[in-house]
Amino acid sequence: METGPLIGSILPFIVLFAGLFFVMRATNRHYQKHVHEVNTVNQEIADTNREMIAELREIKQLLKDRN
Repeated sequence: METGPLIGSILPFIVLFAGLFFVMRATNRHYQKHVHEVNTVNQEIADTNREMIAELREIKQLLKDRN
C-alpha cells in the first residue's frame, strides 16, 4: 500500500479541520470578550440598583420620621 494516495486523500480533511479549529478558536475568543463586557455592564447596573434602593430606603425613613 502506497502512502502517497492515502496522504493525498486525508490531507484535505486535515487542512479543513485545522482551519475550522482556528476559526472556532477565534470565535470563542470573541464570544468570551463579549461575555466579559456584558457581565461588566450587568455588574454596574446591579451596583447602581443597590445604591438607588439604599437612597429610597433613606427617603422612606425620612418621610416616616416626618409623620
